[in-house]
Amino acid sequence: SVAIEKLPMHFVRKDELNKNLSIFEDTLGGSERLLSSPVPLFYSRHTARFLATWLLFLPFALYDPFKDSWNHLAMIPVTSFISIMLFGIEELATQLEEPFTILPMQGFCDKIGGWCDEIVSWAGDYTEDAYDMNVREMSKM
Repeated sequence: SVAIEKLPMHFVRKDELNKNLSIFEDTLGGSERLLSSPVPLFYSRHTARFLATWLLFLPFALYDPFKDSWNHLAMIPVTSFISIMLFGIEELATQLEEPFTILPMQGFCDKIGGWCDEIVSWAGDYTEDAYDMNVREMSKM
């Protein structure tokens, strides 16, 4: 906040910049806690093994509903489709457990850095007298 106080801009903008910087720091702290708390490997392995076992026994559960199809042939694409969908959901869940590996974090950081540089480099057109005069004019409306 000492660096922000030295910026050549109006005090209202400095206050807003301080508020936004506090929100940014809180969000950064939450993200660091999320990054540093890994999902137990046992959980991921157990979920994958349970799903594989469940899908292995799925054809036995579908045997009676497909008794009218020739030689239960329609059961193959149905079982395949269900397996692909469930394994896809499981893979998606695995990736969402660690979102920082799939998000373009460098791009986010570059944009935020560019915005911060733009804010710091912009001194604004207002002096305090001009700002007060504009506020008075706006209050007359």
